[in-house]
Amino acid sequence: EIEGLNTRQSHIENEMKGIQDFVASKKNAIKEAEALIKKYEKQQDNVKNNREFEAITKEMEMQALEIKLAEKHIKDANEEIKEKSRVLEVAKKAVADKEANLKHKKGELEKIIAETDKEEKAFRKESEDAKVKVDPRLLQAYEKIRKNYRNGLAVVTVERDSCGGCFNAIPPQRQAEIR
Repeated sequence: EIEGLNTRQSHIENEMKGIQDFVASKKNAIKEAEALIKKYEKQQDNVKNNREFEAITKEMEMQALEIKLAEKHIKDANEEIKEKSRVLEVAKKAVADKEANLKHKKGELEKIIAETDKEEKAFRKESEDAKVKVDPRLLQAYEKIRKNYRNGLAVVTVERDSCGGCFNAIPPQRQAEIR
């Protein structure tokens, strides 16, 4: 879950970089259009007939429209960057919360493991003491059953009419046989 949030953050950051590159390209387009307008203004001074003057005026108007369009694109891109930065902040807060929660859960798990480790050692010692007292043939069969079963339980209790290991329902007749 944290990895997913981290990848989301990196995608948002990449999108923001792409938008910033787009803004930079539009700013360059504005500078080029302004340079062309200046060039056209100089050409207007050297016009020989009315048709040339009108063509240059149209080109100047087109470049002015290009500038306005680029400014509009820049404004939209800046708004998108603001929105992406808000989303990025939310994602960062979510990652921080999840990491804090994960750290807390790991601490709890370490405490539980430390507590059960003492019990496990006591049970292992008890098991070793009992192995000495049991017939080797029965012990071998017991070990074989334990290895074949998923969670390593060879002998379990019957609780609420079901197996304590696999939790399958046990019919009443079979329960009577077991007892």
